[in-house]
Amino acid sequence: MREAVQPPVSLATAHDAPVQTNLLGRAHEVVADLHQSGAATLVLVVLVGGAALFLGASVWRSLQGDRRGPAAAAIAVQCTGLAAVFVALAYQVRTGGWLTGADPAVLGWFTGHRSDWVTGPAIAVTDAGGPAGTIIAAVVIGAVCSRRARSPIPAVVLIGTVGAAALASTVTKSVVGRARPPIVSQVLLETDHSFPSGHATGAMALLTMAAVMFGYALPPARRVLLLVLAAAATVVVSVTRLYLGEHWLTDVVGGVLLGGLAAVIGGALYTTWMDRTRARVAASLDENYTHSGRSDPTTMGYAA
Repeated sequence: MREAVQPPVSLATAHDAPVQTNLLGRAHEVVADLHQSGAATLVLVVLVGGAALFLGASVWRSLQGDRRGPAAAAIAVQCTGLAAVFVALAYQVRTGGWLTGADPAVLGWFTGHRSDWVTGPAIAVTDAGGPAGTIIAAVVIGAVCSRRARSPIPAVVLIGTVGAAALASTVTKSVVGRARPPIVSQVLLETDHSFPSGHATGAMALLTMAAVMFGYALPPARRVLLLVLAAAATVVVSVTRLYLGEHWLTDVVGGVLLGGLAAVIGGALYTTWMDRTRARVAASLDENYTHSGRSDPTTMGYAA
């Protein structure tokens, strides 16, 4: 009885499956690397482009003075630049991109340099810059500005700007869904989402708006000084969030960007309203002066 002879196995057939698997795996790795590198490049382009737009528009706006048309265009470009940078940062945080690489190191540095004489004031500052403190400050500052302007519009603009910034922060927290730093690093326990920092958002929006409103009629140098003081106070509030371990570095940066965007829009609304109000008052005074001159028989419409 003859034994069945098996056909020889082709060497090509024996090695085809592992080779194809290796090639497919390598191809997937290359595609993934290209995708990640392309996304990182795009994020970098958006970040640099957005920052350039904002800075360029800020310089352009400062050179335009009181001309409404160019100033409105500059404000639109400023908002576009800030929004682009904020969205790029939020995407990086959502995907754990390269922009978040410094977050653990910064958090570790702050938690490793705590001291009792700093922790107490830091808690006081962070409490004052919380939602309740921000709302109270917005109401008080709005009331003062409305009293000076004899109109409720300044208070409405200020409170609306701060409220819109807070709402945008809350929505972004839910969309990004970033976890807080580890509980062991937190001085004050917080478990909601982390990006962006609500404290940084509220401080930036409120303090910048206050600087714009109080500095409206002041010389340019004093307006700049008020803005610098507002920025410094915002930095202090933001640093307390890092020191207390409540946020990552990119959280407070995102909050500053979002609060700045809200302040640019709110400041533009307030400035536009004030410009129109002053123009109406000036026109009314000119009209009254003209009528009074014409009705005075000693001047016959001319200055005495």
